[in-house]
Amino acid sequence: MDLSSTVPGGRRRILLLGASGFVGGGLWASLAGRHDVVGTCSQREVPGLLRLDLRDEPVLETLVRQDFDVVIHCVGLVDLPSAEAAPELAHRVNVESVRVVRDALAGTPTKLVLLSSDNVFDGTRDHYTELDPPAPVNVYGRTKVAAERVLAEDPQALVVRIPMVFGRSPWRDAFLRRFARPQTPAQTDLWCAPVYLPSLGPALETLWNHTGLVHYGGREVVTRFELMSRTQRALDLPTEIVPVRNNDAFTGVRRPVRLVLRSVRHDLRGPVLDPALADMSDHAGTGASNVTDR
Repeated sequence: MDLSSTVPGGRRRILLLGASGFVGGGLWASLAGRHDVVGTCSQREVPGLLRLDLRDEPVLETLVRQDFDVVIHCVGLVDLPSAEAAPELAHRVNVESVRVVRDALAGTPTKLVLLSSDNVFDGTRDHYTELDPPAPVNVYGRTKVAAERVLAEDPQALVVRIPMVFGRSPWRDAFLRRFARPQTPAQTDLWCAPVYLPSLGPALETLWNHTGLVHYGGREVVTRFELMSRTQRALDLPTEIVPVRNNDAFTGVRRPVRLVLRSVRHDLRGPVLDPALADMSDHAGTGASNVTDR
């Protein structure tokens, strides 16, 4: 099923906060061809994107009030160790910016979509649905729970929790940078249901008429080591994937052991890994994708 053909409401005017990031860049590549998208960047200048510091609240307020149909908030301090080292900055960027956008859009018909994280959970269950209570174990997860609560009473807002994302992105190719060294450590004891980045834009188009909280997860459950190994083989990357245990190789921040998102509100899931990785290899550098979500 091609989700792009089922989008309700047709072409929209979208503000994409964080278009220069890894996930934001993937959303830009997916959405800009079907909608009128205004994207923002922060520290790095990107041609065609607006420069925006989320901490500049008056500028942020003015921007989001410019008659958009949808505002997608997918920017923040997302690196777990960085958030752990700077909790005040993480709260300001990940939480207070959401509050500013919510207040600026109050009384308008603009839809606010916030991308949240599977790190709102502690990783002790087989899987998590929208009915499970959050239990974050790190600073990043706590800021995402706080951001979700900012929107809890907003009748129009939508929060979409997503897991680890893999794929190519046009301006910040964070996933492939993990393979840049001769050896790439990957955890054998962390489980996830990763989402292929090109599938996220069409999924959001299908989901953004929802309100409240929804999950969007991948179809396959794998360890980080399996994901990285299969990616290395599919793309023939010049690195050795080295199996490690998380606590032996990645110190300084607690990571949930098993984060598998499932939904009780819809039946969308990201594609299985092999077709996604084949698509990733076939469309290297093109930004195109033929992989769908069902």
